[in-house]
Amino acid sequence: MKKIITLISCLLLVSVTVLGGEAAETTRKILYFSNSAGYEHSTVKSVNGKPSVSDAAISNVCKTAGIEVVCTKDGSVFDGNLDSYDAFVFQTSGELAKGTKEHPEWALTETGWKNLLNTIRNGKGFVGFHPTTDSNRVGGNIYENSPKDKITEFTKLLGAEFTIHGPSQETTISVVQPSPFAWLSAKNGNFRMFDEWYVHKNFSDDIHVFAVLETEGMKGEMYRRPPCPIVWGRAEGKGRVLYSAFGHYDEYWKDTDKMVFVLQLIQVAVGDIKIGLNPNIKTVTPGASVLQSPPKTQTN
Repeated sequence: MKKIITLISCLLLVSVTVLGGEAAETTRKILYFSNSAGYEHSTVKSVNGKPSVSDAAISNVCKTAGIEVVCTKDGSVFDGNLDSYDAFVFQTSGELAKGTKEHPEWALTETGWKNLLNTIRNGKGFVGFHPTTDSNRVGGNIYENSPKDKITEFTKLLGAEFTIHGPSQETTISVVQPSPFAWLSAKNGNFRMFDEWYVHKNFSDDIHVFAVLETEGMKGEMYRRPPCPIVWGRAEGKGRVLYSAFGHYDEYWKDTDKMVFVLQLIQVAVGDIKIGLNPNIKTVTPGASVLQSPPKTQTN
């Protein structure tokens, strides 16, 4: 019953005019999956049965582009037929095969995972936001990249996995120009932004970097490494995969300009915006795979 209420509540948001946009004729459909098997961010938390702040934001901004949004935290949806969806949007954490603490039955099963992966490879899109790289990862030593045969299929799909983050702070983000995304393109090269900044390891060589975390001067030992991707994309078979690390705080999901960026990522995933995803990580962020050094041990 809770699953049904969540789905209906999210769909009802599509009928409400928000962000000053008028509803467009629905031509596309996405599934927004926000299962938190690990830490549950406030941005995906449903309070008193109401849609989360990100449920509302994604539903409302997609409405303006004629994209229907179905929101759920129940991973069993992937066991069914996924042909009606044009893309899948994740904001997840932890081992998704475990479901949530309150609802282990909401697990993303092995069958569901294979079904999702095959659907993407056959031409559908995928977008991961902020905590998604903290899902189904190897984990372990944050100072070393994992052997390639140990990297999970989920990390391979996304193009990297989360390792750690430091204190939230304002830092510089560099934009790879020309950018296909209006919000980034308007920044004229770089901009300052406050957020909780993830650092990643196990970067794939085939990702196309759109924005870069400039680590110089940041507070926290985890940032003592070369600049690294913060927004990127890659091809998975015939499908399009995108990831943005922005959005730890509720305020991000209430900002009109930033939601246009979220919409454009989704429009790329569903195929409404065509962009190139040719790998550029080796030229844009050649030191991306260089991780921070372990703390020095004290010697007597």
